[in-house]
Amino acid sequence: MRRISGLICVLLAVPPGVLAWQRADLPYNEAGRYFDAATGVVYHQQGVAIWATIAAVSVLAGVGLLLWRGRPRA
Repeated sequence: MRRISGLICVLLAVPPGVLAWQRADLPYNEAGRYFDAATGVVYHQQGVAIWATIAAVSVLAGVGLLLWRGRPRA
């Protein structure tokens, strides 16, 4: 069960990781904002760190679950 949970955590890290990767390359202005005229959305540069943190925590939790052995069964 821990392996399934670990794999789910690792797979759940993909979408926020992709968002962080894509938004890191946007041309932010000096205020740390990027306006997408096609969609009318303003992206903030601080969001990149938040998405990357969510992805990193999910990966760490997943790897921890995959590597954790628990108590040996008697």
